[in-house]
Amino acid sequence: MIKIVEIRDVKFAHWAALYREYATAFKADLTEENLNIVWGWLGGYETEFKGLGAVDESGKLVGIAHYRRFLRPLVGEVGLFLDDIYVSPSARRLGAGKMLFDTLEKIADAQDCTLIRWITSDENKEAHKFYDQFGSQTGWITYDHMLGEDALDVERK
Repeated sequence: MIKIVEIRDVKFAHWAALYREYATAFKADLTEENLNIVWGWLGGYETEFKGLGAVDESGKLVGIAHYRRFLRPLVGEVGLFLDDIYVSPSARRLGAGKMLFDTLEKIADAQDCTLIRWITSDENKEAHKFYDQFGSQTGWITYDHMLGEDALDVERK
């Protein structure tokens, strides 16, 4: 049986191991410094960044979801943005992802949010099948405008 908990009720080492697994799956370069920054955001009061964990019957963390509120100025509403959702391959199809979404929906409702929004890779077809249960694709295209040293690196390429 899967149980959903606040991410700060999970040990850092367990969260970090699963977050590294998530980063590897998406070929993201996750440094120890970045790992510690994200963990700080999850437990701090400087941001609205929060997290949930899916824990199996043995107490193992098998899924994570990181989220935050965002403003929707054109409609005068607030939404919940799902930055990350990941379930370890060994725990997929056991209900952890659905339980994470169900819990996010309750949180969004309690905070008077009108929608939950997330982005995913166009190439992540397996995840699309799962996400189609909870929402519909939009026509929006996402852009990134890099700043600082990152921008210089992009310009050099």
